[in-house]
Amino acid sequence: MIGRALRGAGWVLLIPGLLGAAALLVLRQVTVVHTWHEYLIAASSFIPLLWVPLLIACLGLVLVLRSWWRLLGASATLALAVVLAWPMLPGPERDAVPEIVAPGSLSVLSLNVEYGGADVQEIRSLSLQGVDAVAIQEITPDFEASLAAAGMFETFPHRAGTAREGAGGTMLLSRTPVELVDSTEDTVFDNLLATTTVDGALWHLGVIHTAPPQMGAEAWTRDAAAVGEMVAPYTAGNLLLVGDLNAIEQHHTMRELTADGSLHSLAVAGRGRGEGLWEPTWPVGRTAPPFARIDHAIAGEGVSGPVPTYLTVPGTDHRALLVRASPVGA
Repeated sequence: MIGRALRGAGWVLLIPGLLGAAALLVLRQVTVVHTWHEYLIAASSFIPLLWVPLLIACLGLVLVLRSWWRLLGASATLALAVVLAWPMLPGPERDAVPEIVAPGSLSVLSLNVEYGGADVQEIRSLSLQGVDAVAIQEITPDFEASLAAAGMFETFPHRAGTAREGAGGTMLLSRTPVELVDSTEDTVFDNLLATTTVDGALWHLGVIHTAPPQMGAEAWTRDAAAVGEMVAPYTAGNLLLVGDLNAIEQHHTMRELTADGSLHSLAVAGRGRGEGLWEPTWPVGRTAPPFARIDHAIAGEGVSGPVPTYLTVPGTDHRALLVRASPVGA
């Protein structure tokens, strides 16, 4: 009776586990299906958690197997758990102070402030630690006034972008003069590209906020394509894009953005400290734990840098990114 019950439980785990793993594998390999519907975009957000249904399926298989095959299956499942789950563990929150870098390097603090609800004093504290520019998404007029009251516009006297009611406002604050080069048209939120010079190095710095999946797959795809078109002429130089792209690295829009190799994410495995670690940036402070890294630092061909530092700021459902980028060869 016990053996039959175990095998019954095994089938209950094995079949859903296999179906879930197969679905995520399809979403990972055939990314164009993400553009079909917002539910498929949302489901694709769980691609990094592919190991979960795989382990469930393996556990079910262990229960279905008989005699010593069960022991062998348990050993294989334990090994698979270690191999798949270890890289997904969140890394330790590192010191927010940037390391000493070569002249011409650029340090940027980027944050979606969630309708202007983020803690301004915390942002100011982080921005005073060697940051050259602050990239803000979802900046409202009230939040802009709070930044002014906190003295942010004295520390960062140069600005590009505008505040808007709701989630549409995007702004870049800089210690050095900025010039607006381009912005997207007909996108849900503002996206901008500006130039600034740091220690003699000319930078193109983009502050990005693309449409979320719940606004529809068409808007989600269109906004990401508009960002790609905006920055395409500048990818060979010192180009850095930061912001909320409402997509993980495995989503179709992110893969399209980096497909030709002219742009790369500073957070991908193999780039600096923290390689291979899973750093979800959304949603923070909610019932569900963070599960998606949708806030990114994307660099052009002429730029390198370590994995961004991910920081928690009260009052917003996104984590902040402290990004350090350098011209290649600097």
